[in-house]
Amino acid sequence: MEKSRESLSQSWENLTFANNFLFCKILESDKELCRKLLELLLHIKIDHLEFPETERTMQGSITSKSVRFDVYTKGDNKIFDVEMQTTINKSLAKRSRYYQSVIDMDNLSKGEQYSRLKDSYIIFLCLDDPFGKNLPAYFFENVCQQDESVKLNDRAFKVFFNAREYDKMKSDEEKSFFKFLRGEEATSEFTKSIEEKVSRAKENPRMRQNFITWEQAVAEEAEGRAISIAKDMTKQAKLESARKLLAMHLGTHEQIAEAEGLSVQEVKELTQASPVCNAI
Repeated sequence: MEKSRESLSQSWENLTFANNFLFCKILESDKELCRKLLELLLHIKIDHLEFPETERTMQGSITSKSVRFDVYTKGDNKIFDVEMQTTINKSLAKRSRYYQSVIDMDNLSKGEQYSRLKDSYIIFLCLDDPFGKNLPAYFFENVCQQDESVKLNDRAFKVFFNAREYDKMKSDEEKSFFKFLRGEEATSEFTKSIEEKVSRAKENPRMRQNFITWEQAVAEEAEGRAISIAKDMTKQAKLESARKLLAMHLGTHEQIAEAEGLSVQEVKELTQASPVCNAI
């Protein structure tokens, strides 16, 4: 553990704004910086913005999957979630879909009209290309397939930025930001202000300690998920083996349960779920 802490302490010195911890901490501490970033990304004017919440957990219901937003904030009639994405995976599209659904459920109370739903923006800042089309940004909204001039107008937007193509961004300000996000020199007033905040954060001993604690918690959580998945896979294999034994009538419920390390009740439930599985 001490060696791990030493390694994390060393990596702290090399962190950039693209690091999830620094990204969240800097934006949550500066509402104006967050507002400027959103205006830069979305080309809209934001008159009012609540203080950003970072790593906010939200859940549609007690039985549904919870989500944890990197940076979550609201305007008068808009809701924003900004996610820092340093790696690309195939689940980004459906993740954005689920995030938007959870936001809607959280922001519409029982009995309220659907018209009260706020505009929602799910924004991914990707260091690489999420769709492989070499575009600097991918803006999505629901349109009619038969006539693309007809928009659903549900005011739900999903935006994926590709920092690798920063040279193709519309404005010099955007180019400078995404160039900086990829670890290159800050060249605009906006990126220089972020760079200054990053430098100050890295000089703060308490911030460094918080980073070490946060990284260790993330690692432990990931390890816990991996163990849980492994256990689930093992359990599924045992259930499948028991199902086959039942189908071939190779033992009683009790014998099969003992052989596979399952409970008798679990084996009986397999029998009930499949008429073919009738143990002797």
